[in-house]
Amino acid sequence: MAGLHDARLLPQIPTSSVWLSAFGMFVLRFRSFNALEQELRIAQRWEAWVGSRKPSADTVGRVLAKMSPNELRQMLTTIARLAWRRKAIHTRPGESYRVLAVDGHELAASRARCCPECLVREVRVGNELVQEYYHRVVVAQWVGVTPPPILDLERINPKEGEVPAARRLLERVLSHHSRLIDVISADALYLEAPFLKMVLDAGKHFVVVMKQEQRDLYQDAERLRNLIPPQLLHEGSRTTRLWDISNLSSFTTLGRPVRVVWAEEETRKRRIVGGQAKDVIEQKTWIWVTDLPAASVPPAKIQRWGHDRWDLENRGFNELATLWHMDHYFIHDATAIVALLLTLAIAFVTTYLFYERNLKPPVRTHLTRLALASRLRDDLGLLGGASLWSAALLKPG
Repeated sequence: MAGLHDARLLPQIPTSSVWLSAFGMFVLRFRSFNALEQELRIAQRWEAWVGSRKPSADTVGRVLAKMSPNELRQMLTTIARLAWRRKAIHTRPGESYRVLAVDGHELAASRARCCPECLVREVRVGNELVQEYYHRVVVAQWVGVTPPPILDLERINPKEGEVPAARRLLERVLSHHSRLIDVISADALYLEAPFLKMVLDAGKHFVVVMKQEQRDLYQDAERLRNLIPPQLLHEGSRTTRLWDISNLSSFTTLGRPVRVVWAEEETRKRRIVGGQAKDVIEQKTWIWVTDLPAASVPPAKIQRWGHDRWDLENRGFNELATLWHMDHYFIHDATAIVALLLTLAIAFVTTYLFYERNLKPPVRTHLTRLALASRLRDDLGLLGGASLWSAALLKPG
C-alpha cells in the first residue's frame, strides 16, 4: 500500500487510509459509502485498521476518482503471483494447463445519471424511446481453479466494442502473467482473427465458442460431423455425444487450420412441477473452436474448459454482483469505478484465500464466506488486540 498515490496536492488523510476504508467496505459487504462512514464514526473501532484520520464518504469517493488504477493492478498482480508461487491456488488433480476466461459484464444502468464516459443506448418505455446510460467492463479471471482470482479488468469506452477493450486487457494481462496462462477461453463474440492472432502470437492457445451458423467453418464442421461416428461420454447425469474434427481450413482470415469440438449434451435434472418431482431431460449443443492438437488435448478436456468459462459467470459476476455489490455505482466517475472494481477484486481473492488457506476444515464446514464477513466485522469491535479467531482454529503460518 505504500505505493498507492492520488492526485491531491496537499492530502490531509493518507491515500492508504482511504483505500483501506474502501477495501474494508467490500470485505465487510457494506452497500454504500454512507454505510461505511457510519461505521468509521464509531470510536476505537477502525483506528487500528485505517489510522487515526478516518475519511468521510465524500473523501473516499473523491480520492478514488484521483487514484491511478495501474497501482491497484500492480497490487492485484503481486497477490496473484504470490498465491501461485505458494501453491495457494489449486487446479484440478492432474491438470497441467491454466485457463483464463475473458468476458464482458454490464454494470448498473440509469436513465437519469450519466458521465462523459458512459455508454448510451435507446430503450423503449411505453410508446417513447428514452436514452439509457451504463458502463461495461471486460474481465479476465482464472477458471477451473480454487480460489478463482480476477487478474484484471478493462472499461469499454464510448462508441467502442467489447473485443477492442478485450485486446487491451489481454495485452496487459499477458505482459504481467505470461507464465501463468496457457489457454484463453471466450464466448462466440471473440471468434475473430485479430483477437485470436494476438493469443497465438503470445504463444498461448484458445478455446472459443462458435454460434454463427452462417460461417463457412460452422457449415464445414456440420457436414463432416454427419460423416463420422461420435464419441459417447457419460459423466454423472450428463450424456454427451462428442465429435472431434481437426485440420479445418475454413477460418481463412486466421490463416491456419483449426479444430472444432462439437458436443450434444443431454442432462437429466429433477424439477418440481405442480408440487411433484419430475425428471426432465435438458438438451444443449455446444461448439468450440481451438488450435490445440487432438494428440495432446482430448475433446472431453476441451468440453470441460468450455464449461469452465461459466466460472466467470457463477463464481465471478453472479457472486460479486449479488453478494459484493459489484454493480452498484458507489460514485459515478469512470476512474473511481475502475479503482473500486480492482479493490473489489483484491478483497475477493484475499478473503477467499483466508477462508481456504487459514481456516481449518472443521471451521469451514458450518461457516460460509458470506458469514465470514460478519465474523470479520465483529473482530473490529474487539479491543486490546483480542480476536474471535483462537489459535486452535487457524492453520500455522
